Amino acid sequence: MGLLSKWVESLDYEYEILLSCTRHRSPHSTCQKCVAACEDQAISIVKGKPVLDHSKCVQCGRCMAACPVQAIAGIYPQRNIIQNQLVMSDKSIPTSKELLILYKRGIKSIICEEKSTIQLWKEPIDEANTSLKELGESPFSISKVKSAREEESYSRREIFSLWKTESKSLLHQFTPAKWRFNNNSFDLTKYYSDYQFTKVSLNSVKCTLCGVCQRICEKKCFEIQKEHFAINLKGCSSCQLCVDTCPEKAIKIEVKILKLEETLFPVYEKVCHVCNHTFNTLREQDDECVACNKLKSFKKGEE
Repeated sequence: MGLLSKWVESLDYEYEILLSCTRHRSPHSTCQKCVAACEDQAISIVKGKPVLDHSKCVQCGRCMAACPVQAIAGIYPQRNIIQNQLVMSDKSIPTSKELLILYKRGIKSIICEEKSTIQLWKEPIDEANTSLKELGESPFSISKVKSAREEESYSRREIFSLWKTESKSLLHQFTPAKWRFNNNSFDLTKYYSDYQFTKVSLNSVKCTLCGVCQRICEKKCFEIQKEHFAINLKGCSSCQLCVDTCPEKAIKIEVKILKLEETLFPVYEKVCHVCNHTFNTLREQDDECVACNKLKSFKKGEE
């Protein structure tokens, strides 16, 4: 195969589901956000794993935006942006998550050529503006402009700017597809570092400090220390894997925007009165280790 043939082949691409998907990382994962986001039913769960049907996929990118761990690789549809203003289109409607990311990239104004398009964009814009209010930001501004079919005049400076933008866009189109995969751009927590987008509730009565949540969480939201069990949700994307894998079902997650804060639960070192081994617990009154407590419960169940 010649160099030109290899280059042309590299321009083609298909979306793919990476092994970083929570369903690949744990058989206990119940995440179906990509399935729910796909209006063309191109993604289904087969034997516990998400499978992408390329014959149905239209590469709309909604699964990319929905995936909490950026495990779907592909090229998100390009947006038409003119002078830091996002132009509405009835072909590809953004998610509120995408709008929040564009906002942090300097796109704070949305313009439309047809009033009918506003209704199509209303839901994601309303959701984004509600979130922006909770994040202490001003909402998106929306305005109507002349359509491309209407007579327009450009200054020499505007025409030069337009040519420059179009030439960059053309060059970008002919870059090998694998170089342009932008799934990692959808980590919302990177753009709003002073906030957390989830609220985690820990049931200290059920928690046994087994450490499963600490081991499974790639964002390092859980850390069991000598004196404290620390929960820091700075990077939490609400993948729910900690909830799904917790053997005691002691963790609950709620999607909520809050000022970033660290929660500390005191850890007590105790000596089990049954086996005399040292153990750690979140409950000051405990005098029996987890193993002995479960053995006692098992024996009671046999009676």
